[in-house]
Amino acid sequence: MRCHHFDSGECRSCTLLDLPRPRQIAEGRARVEALLAPYLASGAEWGEPIVGPEAGFRARGKMAVGGTAQDPVLSLPRAAGGAPGADLCDCPLYPDGVEEVLEGVKALIRRAQVPPYDVARRRGEIKNVLITASPDGEHLLRLVLRSEQALGRIREHLPRLLAAHPSIVAVSANIHPEHTTRVEGEQEIYLAGASSIAVRTGDVTLHAAPQSFLQTNTEVAGQLYRQGGAWITEIAAEHDAAPRIWDLYCGLGGFALHAARAVPHARVTGVEASAQAIDGARAAAESAELPVTFLADDATAWARREAEGPAGPPDVVIVNPPRRGIGPDLAAWLEASGVRDVVYSSCNPATLATDLSAMSSLGIVAGRWVDMFPHTEHAEVIVRLRRTT
Repeated sequence: MRCHHFDSGECRSCTLLDLPRPRQIAEGRARVEALLAPYLASGAEWGEPIVGPEAGFRARGKMAVGGTAQDPVLSLPRAAGGAPGADLCDCPLYPDGVEEVLEGVKALIRRAQVPPYDVARRRGEIKNVLITASPDGEHLLRLVLRSEQALGRIREHLPRLLAAHPSIVAVSANIHPEHTTRVEGEQEIYLAGASSIAVRTGDVTLHAAPQSFLQTNTEVAGQLYRQGGAWITEIAAEHDAAPRIWDLYCGLGGFALHAARAVPHARVTGVEASAQAIDGARAAAESAELPVTFLADDATAWARREAEGPAGPPDVVIVNPPRRGIGPDLAAWLEASGVRDVVYSSCNPATLATDLSAMSSLGIVAGRWVDMFPHTEHAEVIVRLRRTT
């Protein structure tokens, strides 16, 4: 992949773009495997890396709005590698259709005369434009605003945008009054279309609401979930009865749903703190006719309470935590729980290593490096853990 924004120095967020793709993959894999080598069980094996396309893969876009109401510019925040004045609507990481929608949003800003937020002066209204793209070419659009002041004008001109871009299935406004580096605020206001977007991922269709977390690389995420399902199948074959599987930090339910598809007789429960994500997971389970139980709760607190009940701890635990990892409390519970099999999907190998150091009874028996963000040093990894002592 080549990018004229990278070559000109306008955007350097794809920091490894000058390296040949095979070298990016080989060096990224080597770094992660070296980091996790102390936690390998005897006979452990690393599978082939999980990779996807090098361009057109990015399902989620976060664009900062600059320029003026008459001439808006959509770029990356400067901290993420964007240069002032560089419009990046044609970023080659975006799938087909995203550039056209973003150009349509710029036209909406001009017609509605919504002034971009000036960081230095702390003035203006529109801060960011967030877009989610599905593999079927549909788009969910979010406009991050400082206040509700411009909503009337946006609503007035929104029908023209929707008529010109029928791929937009949902639009909302996010109100973000604070002057911080956060991309969005807490308040979400529905403007048009559906309440979520359907995103085919692997063997299921996930339902992502505006504020739900969705993996950036849909193709790679699908392979990741399928790998989890394959390991669950191998583990379930060793059980006489229906295995109990807990998916902690389940998000929209990707791992739980794939586990239920892989082992139809399993009893699968997904737990996630975000009620909005749980709503999406339940909708996905219903549409796929998969009998997964999804609960909105703190994963660690729920696991501790449930394990003290008459059924005790589960047969298998899946964890897919945020970058901070599962943390000392859940790691300590897993270490003491007696659970034999754990599937850990990590978006930060460094915190995975920290968690593994607190779970000395569990060793890596299989793993795969995951290229979720091509052309960067950001690494993800999925490992299968088994109790060795």
